Formats: sequence, structure tokens, C-alpha cells
Amino acid sequence: MHAFINASAAWLNEHIKSFIQQHVPDAVFIDDFDEFPIGVDTVFQFCDGWALSQNFTAINVAKRGLINAYPNSDALARKDFLAAVVEYWTAKRPESILRKHVPVTVRLTLDYAEYVDDALMAADDLSLLYSLEQNEAKDAQDRECWILKPSLVDCGAGIRLFSTIEELASHLELAENETDDDEEEEDGESEDGGAEAETPSESEKANGDSFTPSLTTPGLDSLDALVTATGTLALNKPSPSSSSKPPIRAKKPQYVFKAGGRIPSAQMRAFVAIPPLDGRKWHVRAYALSVGRLKVHVAREMLALLAVEPYQPPWENPSLKASLTNTALQDEAEFVARESMRDFWAADPEGTIKFPDRSDSSSDLDWKTHVFYQICGITAELFRAAAHTMADKFTTLDKCFELFAIDFLVDAGGNAWLLEVNETPAFYQHGVAGPISLRLMEAVVCVTMEHMGMAQAGDPRNAAVRNRLVEVLDETAKLGKSNITEITAECM
Repeated sequence: MHAFINASAAWLNEHIKSFIQQHVPDAVFIDDFDEFPIGVDTVFQFCDGWALSQNFTAINVAKRGLINAYPNSDALARKDFLAAVVEYWTAKRPESILRKHVPVTVRLTLDYAEYVDDALMAADDLSLLYSLEQNEAKDAQDRECWILKPSLVDCGAGIRLFSTIEELASHLELAENETDDDEEEEDGESEDGGAEAETPSESEKANGDSFTPSLTTPGLDSLDALVTATGTLALNKPSPSSSSKPPIRAKKPQYVFKAGGRIPSAQMRAFVAIPPLDGRKWHVRAYALSVGRLKVHVAREMLALLAVEPYQPPWENPSLKASLTNTALQDEAEFVARESMRDFWAADPEGTIKFPDRSDSSSDLDWKTHVFYQICGITAELFRAAAHTMADKFTTLDKCFELFAIDFLVDAGGNAWLLEVNETPAFYQHGVAGPISLRLMEAVVCVTMEHMGMAQAGDPRNAAVRNRLVEVLDETAKLGKSNITEITAECM
């Protein structure tokens, strides 16, 4: 077996190789893909999910192969598509677990702030419009708050809280297309070679406290909310998907949020708005391994990710650090010192989190086990729904597998709510996250080697490692055989 290992978390590479050698001692590892032999019989690849420019070439011609990415998984990873999957699936299945464990979601296509009323009226669901209109007559603490989440941007960027139409309009025109340094230098020079004088923005002319964006003064010249939320985060830093290699799966436009950036929000296109749930500002990160066409496993070990600041409602503390639990918005030293990442099963050792008596059959379970069972059921139903309702955007193939990080909120009643699905999740080496990542990767390699026939399924020597993943879905017989025979860059 020839293997190419170049994970997005580089510190895992040598560990993954050692896990593979436990099953295939004579595996040949190629460190430079340009030297990878095309046409060999057995191929295994574990690559950076956003830099797959030529990696599918080896899989296409191999008799037996596996790569850690599906050609397309937008049905899960894009927030607007995910909402559509749930909507389509539950429309004819009112008994589905997704109906009771996915927050109300309104898909909006937002252009300019002036047209936010039209976007609300054009939405398939008018509950957001009605809620915002009713909020107008209420005090801030009595309003129903909503979360604005860009569908095409990740790492927590662009998230905003709002409760009125005016507040929603004030959050538009937030992104600036990313340009490389050469283009910026060319744009910044005048014809005689000197730098052009920048025109002061409206927010620079006005006092920061007196500038209030509205429907008549659309857009923001500064991203005060984002800067407050991210602290010293380098807003101009290119995203991880910016690479010298052409990322054939990176359909998401590359955006950088800049302090002075102003372009029409049409560049962002679809947004998703969901109402936040009551309870502590933390969420559960679970890992789902999807293999072939289609088996899904959920890892028993999970993380609890906490906001960096104690929660205060937005009308008391506008800083998003109190509301957002995404570690991408926290400095490494910050979330290590404050233990923003914790072992889910070790959390709440004193048993201080109490939930009301549950009426379901699992009322005798402790709350963590109850949450885990819900996560397994939600994950299985979600992947089944995506494969059957949006197969063109969740393209499952026998030679592919993918590891997803799925985030869940837990409300005051002990109920898990699906928040989002992340492709190519980040794996951190420090704290409790490091050992959990290693145990997860060992189990992933075991399952994938079994799928390729390079490890004996049911081998008692692998039982302990294999048991770290719970198989929650097997749709192999129902999905049948795919008619896709080749994956090309033009199709991505």
C-alpha cells in the first residue's frame, strides 16, 4: 500500500503513519505527492481537506484506494444547504428527530442594507420578520434575539446578534474580498508611482459613539463588533484555505474581514439566522466519521468548548466573546489559560448542572449519556437526509471518507440542538484536546483500513480501538452503487 499523509494538523502526520503501520507494516509512505506513483494498486491518502488539487488522480486509477474527502459535502458544511436538507427531510417526516433538535432556521439572501425588508418578505419562513417587528415595541431584555451567520464563511467570522430590522441592516456590507499583497500594492499606487491618498471613511469623520448605521445610512465602515470579539486576532491574515495549490474543493469565496472594508454584502450572499437557546454559553463538539457509501460513526469522546468570558446578554455586554464559543475567535494562550476546551465526559465533576425531569424513556440516564444518545440519533438522521435529499451536494463514493466536527448546543432541559457541521476540523495538540485527537485518529485509521480490506473486521486485537467509534448509520444497501467513475478538478 502506498500512502500520502499530509493532514491539515501537521503534528498528527507521524502519528497517523504509525497507526497505519499497526495494520499494514510494509506500507510505503510518500512525503512529496509530486513523486507519488500513479497507477499503483492500493492507495491511501490523508490530506489537507482544502488542498486536494491532484490527490484524486491517484484514487481514480487505483484498484483499491481511499482518500479523506468527498468530492462535495456542501449539503452538510454550508449553513444554508444544511437548513434546506433539514427542511426537505422533515417536511414529509414530522416524526424525524431533526424536527425537534434543529433550531428554527430562516434562510435569507441579503444584498444591500436598503433591501433587508425585501429579503425578510421573500424568505420562505416569515417567523423572523414577525419576530423582529414584535421586538420593536419591547425593551431590549424582553426581545427575542437572533444570530446572523454567513453561510460561506467559517471560523466564527461574521457572526452577529440582532433583534430588530435596524440592527440586522446595520450588520450588512461587512466583508472585503481577499487580495494578495501584489494586487494591493498595485492598487495603492498612483500613476506617478506614489501612494494614493486614502479617502477618510464616514466612521473616521464621525465620532465613533455618534455613528449609528441605519436603513438610511446603510453598512458599516468598521467592524467594531468583530474586533471586540477577536481581540488581537490578525484580521488581515489569509485563511487556511489560501494556498499556492489550487483548492479544487474550495467553493467558498475567500474573505478577509478588515477594519475599513466596505463592499456590497451581495458578495456574501446567503445567510442563516437562528435564535439562540437558553443555557450556558458552551457547546459540545462531536466527531463523525463518514466512510464510503455510506457508513457513519460517532466518536464516543467529545469536547466541551466554552466562551472565553462569562455570559452577559448583548444589551448589557456587546462583546461577542461572552456569546461565541468558537475557539477560532480566541487566542491560544487565552483558551488554554481559561480551559475553553474540556473533556465533555469529565465536565461538571461536582454534578452542578441539573435538568428538569425528562418525560422520555432515557430519564434514568445521567445527562451526559442522554446528550450522547441524542447526538448519535441526530447525526445518523442528518447524514441519511443529506444523502437522500441533496445527493448532488453530498457526493458519497466508496473510495472516500471524511471526518466531520459537529457542534451541538445543550439547552436547560438537557436537549441537544444541532448547531453546524465543520469540514476539515482543527485538531489542537495542547490540553485535553491532544490525547483525544490521537485516540480519535487511531480509531479512524482502524475503521478505514477495515473498509479497504487492509485490516480484518472484527479482529479482537482492534476491538478496544474500534470501540471508540459507534456506528450509527449504514445506508450502503439503500444508496446502491454510484455511477461516478472519475473525479476531476473541473467537477469540484
